[in-house]
Amino acid sequence: MVGKILSTSSSNEKQKRGPIGFQKKAVSLLLVALVLGLDACTPKMGWIRTLPPSFPRDVGLPLGYYDRPTEKKSAMGSKSFHLHWKETIQILSESEFKKTWREWKVYEDHVQFRQIIGRGQFEKSKDWVLLSTKELNTKECRVEGKPKRMAKQFVPKIPCETFSLDSTKEFQHNLLYYYDGKSLYPMQYESGYEEANFGIAWESDEPYTKTKLFEIAKLKYGKKEFQPHVYHHVKLD
Repeated sequence: MVGKILSTSSSNEKQKRGPIGFQKKAVSLLLVALVLGLDACTPKMGWIRTLPPSFPRDVGLPLGYYDRPTEKKSAMGSKSFHLHWKETIQILSESEFKKTWREWKVYEDHVQFRQIIGRGQFEKSKDWVLLSTKELNTKECRVEGKPKRMAKQFVPKIPCETFSLDSTKEFQHNLLYYYDGKSLYPMQYESGYEEANFGIAWESDEPYTKTKLFEIAKLKYGKKEFQPHVYHHVKLD
């Protein structure tokens, strides 16, 4: 009698565990499917390092400066520290460019200045422009003085005649930009050659394609007041 009871009890436990085990397995399979589905919908980021291979190369990118809109960065209400920065892409010829990033950290008694300049070649294919940096120069300096006077006198100028750091090195960096006829939009956020894992390409669904998601992301990141992902062509008078 005891044996029958034990046997029945064991059978009931298996029956109870069965549906739960099935549900757990089903949930696991669903999660795997969702991950695979999201991965299939998200473009691989490798495409933002090269031009579309099937598109013909062309020229026609206007020479001159493309400025990124910037705002002063500092803690709200801070009187002891202010951060100013500026970033520009200069198209020098049909194949050469210079990209300049500058930063002024204004403290109570001094200004800390840092500049990074990248030089290289670019290629254009229809609406796409690939900037390939080959060389990077970094300069740093510090100037003593009162911040109000320095802010007016030095920002946005180079405040030093000599630099505590002035180094040039070979540097390989590729990044794809979308060109709409007047502005350049990087496919991933990058500032001073430091990248972050977000941007237009991260919210697009197809590489090199102006889909609805691409247009939404371009509008979103191009109009951001903080960290905008766009460089506007500066018309010279």
